Amino acid sequence: MRVVKIEQATEQTPEAGSELELLQAEHPLVVVIWRDAFFDFDQSNAEDVRPDYLVHTVGFLLADGPTFVSLAQEVLPDGDGFRAVTHIPRSIVERVVPLRQDRNEAS
Repeated sequence: MRVVKIEQATEQTPEAGSELELLQAEHPLVVVIWRDAFFDFDQSNAEDVRPDYLVHTVGFLLADGPTFVSLAQEVLPDGDGFRAVTHIPRSIVERVVPLRQDRNEAS
């Protein structure tokens, strides 16, 4: 096993609150509640179907269009884009709920 020491950042970092506000203005944090599609080898009859299997996905809202709702789990610095983007078909979305943080709770 090899241990790698991670050096502390020496660059100046903008104040966390202001950076988060900018990010939230462009890509608000939301929870999308949607009906998951599934495949079941063991389903023996029609009563075994899971019609109310609701999934909750949290992320930064990239697009809320007529075909897909797109969320990113990570926003990269310096305009490098996003990682872990999920595209959920609009036809199976139940709700998109904004997650807002009260300014007094931000500290």
